[in-house]
Amino acid sequence: MRVSLCVICGNESHHIETMLGAFAPAFDELSLVRAIGAKAPDDTVDKARAWCAANGKDFVFSEHLNQHGTEKWDHVDSFADARNQAFGQGTGDWLVWADCDDVLDQSSGTLRQVLAAMPEYAAMARFPYDVRGTGKKLHRERAIRRASFKAGRKWHNDVHENLLLLPGDKHGDFPAPVWVHAPTEIKRENRFRNLRILSRAASNAATDYFYIHQEHFCNQNTAQAIEYGKIAISFPNLPPAFLYECLINLAKLCGNPRDAFEYLMRAHGTFPWCREAIANLVLLYFERNDVRRATYWADRMLDLREPLAEERPWTHEGKWYGWAGYDLAARAFRLAGNTARAAVHQAQFSLGMKPKISLLHATRGRSSKAVGCRDFWLNSANNPSQVEHIFAVDEDDKVSTDMARQFISVVSQKKSCVAAWNLAAREATGDLLVQLSDDWMPCQGWDEMLLREVAGRDLNRDQIVIAINDGHRKDDLLCMAILSRARLEAQGDLFFSGYESVFSDNEFSARAFKDKIVIDARDRITFQHIHPAFGKAPMDATYKHNNSRERYAAGEALFKERNP
Repeated sequence: MRVSLCVICGNESHHIETMLGAFAPAFDELSLVRAIGAKAPDDTVDKARAWCAANGKDFVFSEHLNQHGTEKWDHVDSFADARNQAFGQGTGDWLVWADCDDVLDQSSGTLRQVLAAMPEYAAMARFPYDVRGTGKKLHRERAIRRASFKAGRKWHNDVHENLLLLPGDKHGDFPAPVWVHAPTEIKRENRFRNLRILSRAASNAATDYFYIHQEHFCNQNTAQAIEYGKIAISFPNLPPAFLYECLINLAKLCGNPRDAFEYLMRAHGTFPWCREAIANLVLLYFERNDVRRATYWADRMLDLREPLAEERPWTHEGKWYGWAGYDLAARAFRLAGNTARAAVHQAQFSLGMKPKISLLHATRGRSSKAVGCRDFWLNSANNPSQVEHIFAVDEDDKVSTDMARQFISVVSQKKSCVAAWNLAAREATGDLLVQLSDDWMPCQGWDEMLLREVAGRDLNRDQIVIAINDGHRKDDLLCMAILSRARLEAQGDLFFSGYESVFSDNEFSARAFKDKIVIDARDRITFQHIHPAFGKAPMDATYKHNNSRERYAAGEALFKERNP
């Protein structure tokens, strides 16, 4: 049995070899189509050709040319046309596809076995697609017999293409292997590209309007997302799964609690056995400080068990049936003052185990941004259940203290982020402690990356500090403190309490390097620091508060005194 891996590539020099390596056991031939419009090419194709030669894989290549009217675009004009071209030049018995930023999970070797065992009457096979960081895992058409493709089955839709079978065709759904979407960065230009293609091709089809809505939603174009979302849900033939997702999105965007409630109730009526709409109802009642309804809907949410695969919409978010559902319920009952119920759900969140990592999150004056940051870190963890998150807020910041009632949190009587971090560190129970503020963005799987660096070490005995890359700095300042519990206990506090903000990290860094306990992972782990100093964020009251001239002068003087 011969397998062709059929790939559309842009300029993906940094992804192509990783993808080919991940799929290597599964294919014999790479059928590559470059689709970049009028953009100048990079060395992606050269790398792919060289990799195939070195690894004993056949290689076939062609260019996709955009149609008249789109020939000057610097990107592909139809993914379906390019996909059909890649499948058309493949010579294997089975034609399998992947994107350049996909990898296969550890069961990659099973793909050949699955395809070899497929009954002759089955034309196509579908496998799970894990879109990391979104909580979504859906089945997608991934492999088709070349004979079936040549007999008339084709890819359709210029964006979000689908392989349409003929009436009476059979296919198989399999749990493994899993395609994993693993880009090294978020490409906002892809949203522009998709909108451009969809806008050109848009007709009165309900799904086209949904996809235009979704692209605007993902690109944070609120007005356009609302406009196209309302058009999409007005179609009586919009498939239920699309309707469900669109209604939930509109509830997040509309800015009116009454309208949001109506959208979510309509979504709940579409799939009453699913948790996503109910989870968003709980979040809506958080915003309104309506604890009675928040706890009511949290209970209703937990009553629902994860639906069978055939009962799920393709937008199914598995996280709400695991860690995220328990986390949300714990938040609701904390807000209601029911600490006993909150503790039960918190224990379910952590699977009854002691957390391995504690995020020590000091925040001031940015309650919405702080909650968004927390969500991003938990969603980006490969195993959120091993992560403990603690908010540390200042007593005089009423908005933040009100927000923190939902969460594991501490309240500092001082207007000092150092005091807040130290207080959170005393509350923490994890073995690895991570200093966090609102302006840090992690990479996917950050938790396992950190734990990999300390594998085999006793964090309660060994003093360890991990240095990560912040995306900007080239010096040895550790502007995010990541340390073992043993190091925390040796220091007595996360930072010396005499500092209020600036220069606390200078002392932490200098002493960690002096004690030779730093694991330098800066070439392996990058957490982006979205800070005004790097032109990545506007200066706000909190930055000014922490970086005042007075604090800078006092911090520098104290640092020189304590570290001559």
